[in-house]
Order: sequence, then C-alpha cells, then structure tokens
Amino acid sequence: MSYRRNFTIGPKEAAGLYQMLALKKWRKGAFGFGLAGALTAWMYLTRLELPLPVRVLIAAGTALAVTAFFLLALLLRVQWEVRAQARRSGKASYLQETEIDGFGVRVTVGKDKARLTFEKLARVQETRRAFYLFLSDTQAWILPKSQMEDPEAESGELRKIFRMVIERGRLQLKK
Repeated sequence: MSYRRNFTIGPKEAAGLYQMLALKKWRKGAFGFGLAGALTAWMYLTRLELPLPVRVLIAAGTALAVTAFFLLALLLRVQWEVRAQARRSGKASYLQETEIDGFGVRVTVGKDKARLTFEKLARVQETRRAFYLFLSDTQAWILPKSQMEDPEAESGELRKIFRMVIERGRLQLKK
C-alpha cells in the first residue's frame, strides 16, 4: 500500500486551494450580501405598484445576482492574489515529490523535505480537481488529478489508503 508521484504545483493549483478556502470562509458572507440585496430591492419595489408575486420574484432574483457577483469577485480576487504572489516570489511553479505509504506522507520540494504521520494531518479533502492534504487550516499539499496518469484509478487508490489510515472525521472524500 503505497503511492508515489511527482506533481508540478503552479498558480493554477494554488489558486484552486485558496479559492476553496475562501469559499468556505465567506459562504455565510455571500448569503448575507444576497439577503441585503434582496432587502434593498424589496424596499424600492414597495414604492411601485407591482403585484406581490412579481416583487418576490424580483427580490429573489436580486439576491441571486448579488450573491453570484460577490462569489465571482471573491474567486477572481483570490486568483489575482495568487498570481501576484507568484510574480513577487519569482517562482511560477515548483516540483513536489510525493510519497504516501503506511507510515505517512513524505513530500520533497527542492532541497526541503517534510515527513508527516497520518495522525498529524489536519484533514484530507478531495474535490473534483485535486486531493488536499491539510497540514493546518490554511496550508495543504496539493495532489492535482489533472497530473495523474489515470485520475480515476489513482484517485481510487488514494481514497483506499486514506480510508484505511485516517479516521472518518478528518476525511472529506468523494464517493
């Protein structure tokens, strides 16, 4: 039971991680902005002599539009910040050598080597684009599915390993 692969982590992969974290952090805020948009629309609509169902539909549409605009702006902002950080650091991408076995996770980036037992991983989360092995709430190793030779088979292999060695409460995997 082991998995080994090298991944190239660039702004696209980093943006995926930070966008996911931003969405998690701001989901209630997005709802709040949508609600504020609906209430604002409702206040202006009460001055017009429109039937109640029409006013409700317009307010609901406004809520959805404001929420969508907020989320789009948030995702674009995160992507812009990740690319700006990559330009400032001078590193557009890096090679991440990853090995996962029964003892834990070993990752090498350049001359830096890290080794972590499964108990020390904060959580493992899978999205449609990648696996994220979280070292803390805001820092993770990224295993992009697009760079796997056979994403379906390798994802299944990783799920099997993680289900065997990490308790359910710290796993957020696809079925």
